Amino acid sequence: MNIQPINNSISMQGKPNNSFWNSVKRRVSQKAIDAIPQHTVKESAKKIEAWEQIDGFMSRPAENRGIMGVTALLTQPAIDYHNHKVDKETRRVSRNRTIAKILAGTGVGMFVVRGPIYKAILAMTNMNGNSKLSKALLPKKFLNEIAQNPKFLKNYRSALAMSIALGAMCFTNFAFDAPLTAFLTNYLNEKTEVKDE
Repeated sequence: MNIQPINNSISMQGKPNNSFWNSVKRRVSQKAIDAIPQHTVKESAKKIEAWEQIDGFMSRPAENRGIMGVTALLTQPAIDYHNHKVDKETRRVSRNRTIAKILAGTGVGMFVVRGPIYKAILAMTNMNGNSKLSKALLPKKFLNEIAQNPKFLKNYRSALAMSIALGAMCFTNFAFDAPLTAFLTNYLNEKTEVKDE
């Protein structure tokens, strides 16, 4: 009597993936991909340098927070003010609170947290620095790669600054953002209050 071993592997228990519908889906997907025309974009050295400068600007933590703040300021207050499910007074106060939160969060994020942290990290990851702290945050096992690839160092600095800033924001949200938001909300509410005649 021959006893066959039982295979309890998960991968062996499912349906085979070569059904008619799967093959049709694969063929249709491949035809759609083949239908897309191939195009090569030639970029001049000036354009590449300009894009790299934009990328460098946008990837820095403080500037990135500023871009998010401006975008939020241009969209969110309008959304709050045009919410017709609530009365006019609630819309006005909601809009003011949103503006205050955006201004407080962006200001504190750029000038108190992210900007200073990034500057400190720049000073502590200086490949050419001679002071004791100039190489304090450089990863020792990647020094050769950093020396050969400046983009690696730029990405490392941005990632490290963002990580430290996220930790710092756990405290600054309560210490700075919340009181500043309350102050700005009260100020905006006073300035936009509709006077009863």
